[in-house]
Amino acid sequence: MRNTILSVYQPSHLAKLVPTMQAFIECATQHLESKGEDITFSDLSLVLATDVIGQAAFGVDFGLSKPQSISDSIENTSHQQNDNEVQDFINQHIYSTTQLKMDLSGSLSIILGLLVPILQEPFRQILKRIPGTMDYKVDRTNQNLSSRLDEIVSKRMKEEDRGSKDFLSLILRARESETTAKNVFTSDYISAVTYEHLLAGSATTSFTLSSIIYLVAGHPEVEKKLLEEIDGFGPPDQMPTAHDLQNKYPYLDQVIKEAMRFYTVSPLVARETSAQVEIGGYILPKGTWVWLALGVLAKDPKNFAEPDKFIPERFDPNCEEEKQRHPYANIPFGIGPRSCIGQKFSLQEIKLTLIHLYRKYVFRHSPYMENPLELEYGIVLNFKHGIKVRAIKRA
Repeated sequence: MRNTILSVYQPSHLAKLVPTMQAFIECATQHLESKGEDITFSDLSLVLATDVIGQAAFGVDFGLSKPQSISDSIENTSHQQNDNEVQDFINQHIYSTTQLKMDLSGSLSIILGLLVPILQEPFRQILKRIPGTMDYKVDRTNQNLSSRLDEIVSKRMKEEDRGSKDFLSLILRARESETTAKNVFTSDYISAVTYEHLLAGSATTSFTLSSIIYLVAGHPEVEKKLLEEIDGFGPPDQMPTAHDLQNKYPYLDQVIKEAMRFYTVSPLVARETSAQVEIGGYILPKGTWVWLALGVLAKDPKNFAEPDKFIPERFDPNCEEEKQRHPYANIPFGIGPRSCIGQKFSLQEIKLTLIHLYRKYVFRHSPYMENPLELEYGIVLNFKHGIKVRAIKRA
């Protein structure tokens, strides 16, 4: 399965996506300064990231990045009615990501499962039938998303022309190949893995973009160095190539790495042992669930001096701290064969967005934003009240 979709993330294909990403970025951000008021950047970055991954995952332009759609998409998605299957689905997706916040802390079944794992599923089956509980809300939203996605997949399965190279088209072509059994790529499986792809490519990218904007706005010395690097690339209207993004923005790379360390988007990662293994003197039987606390690892003072300070220079390749640090001290995308398959895709989108924004604007914290930020812990880390900033047009 993993090999089936690898071609979406090959360097040659990613390079072709640069103009598409740039078009969405320009559309979503063209009127930031005209409002003259606070911007909830976390909302804007979510619709932008959803549009970009939507094109890559479904081959569909959701149209969320259009300026008039941004606030409507966030505020009205819980009750919008639309005859278009894709738009209905994406409305539900935006609602689940912004309103439910993927917040699992309020789920009694999950809390109970952490204490007495064997009781989690029986209690979830009961609680999901009780209106007002988090289990009920999550189950209803999952049902809505599932039905919408099933409609999209079913419609695409009936189409004959699948020449595009989006995620869904690749899976459907693999399903019909002689070497792949159709009972592996069932419609339910295709729906589930496609939505997983969409979720991973929108919520995580949106959070990372928002955290960078927030952190840079609070550190003028970092902003100054970042602007100098971006301005030094070339004319403001010169779009960077994929090669430029990888090789000509070293300080931007450091800023992104430090922001992902400071706010680790996936603070916990779970793995199941495929065989008995000994770790740190403990014997873990086959089938044991192991939780990796990546967020705790990224704040370990043994690897990161003054871990609660935002210091991008700590990731300078010539820095002694970087040279001496354990290679697995900061692994926001995971490691090994199950690491994030969309890492290069996400970084390309993040870099393009930041370059475009900082060529035109600088950002300042809204006086109405809480300090320190309140975080929500769920499937991914989230900002409880969003990131509110003011965009200032550069001279």
